[in-house]
Amino acid sequence: MPLSRAQRDALDRSVSATRMGTYVRVSGGDADLARARYLWDRELAVAFFADIALLEIAVRNAMNDRLAERWGERWYERAEVPLDDRTAAQLAEAHGRVVGPKLPGRVVAQCTFGFWAGLLDRGAYTGRDPRRVRCDYDLVLWRGVLDRAFPGGRATARADGERWGRTYAHQVVTRVNALRNRVAHHEPLVAGYPLPGQRGPDGRERRRTAAEGFGDLLRLAGMIDRDLRGLLLATSGVPGVLDRRPRPHDLRRRVAPLRPGIVRSSEP
Repeated sequence: MPLSRAQRDALDRSVSATRMGTYVRVSGGDADLARARYLWDRELAVAFFADIALLEIAVRNAMNDRLAERWGERWYERAEVPLDDRTAAQLAEAHGRVVGPKLPGRVVAQCTFGFWAGLLDRGAYTGRDPRRVRCDYDLVLWRGVLDRAFPGGRATARADGERWGRTYAHQVVTRVNALRNRVAHHEPLVAGYPLPGQRGPDGRERRRTAAEGFGDLLRLAGMIDRDLRGLLLATSGVPGVLDRRPRPHDLRRRVAPLRPGIVRSSEP
């Protein structure tokens, strides 16, 4: 649906030229299409966040349940649970955000998605020299504990032609966390999104399309519970929004170009 002049002007006043420039570039300089895709991007982010809200809690509960089963509900306080410096710092921040009694459920609820993703990494170091030691997450946290948080993991990895293990689980959860952060910080999805710290053989930053991001949500859901994957497929608004991505022929009329200052580019 074309925007009225007043609506177009309001959008142009609200969004910086730099930010809108992303949409102009992927729209081949078409101002109307850039505006339409900006609004579509907002709709896509809302749909993604609804799914991620469900998955984030499911991941947290699945992993916390297995850790509590092995070491008790205050597993994060146990000396035999190795936490590297990064993870310990994230835990301390979560602990500090709790208002009132530091009950286990409250502490766990304050732990970020990045915290849980980090527990699936191989572990880094804790302490200072000469007593600086490596925390082996694969040996202590994964085997027989966190691997059981993902009963559908083996089938999911097999469907991808991959080998099931901690590395596969970490990669999927990390990719979902990258999408989550992208959405939470209101960053564009129209041209996909980068995977922080990951580069391909050519040295270029690895990226995912929005459609690939939805595939990762389904992977993660299936790793936890195949019925959760079915729920996501049945209720997610993401596929519908992806199908409604504005295209040049969708616009019925043209309005004035974007205000001066928008950088135009011939990049696809």
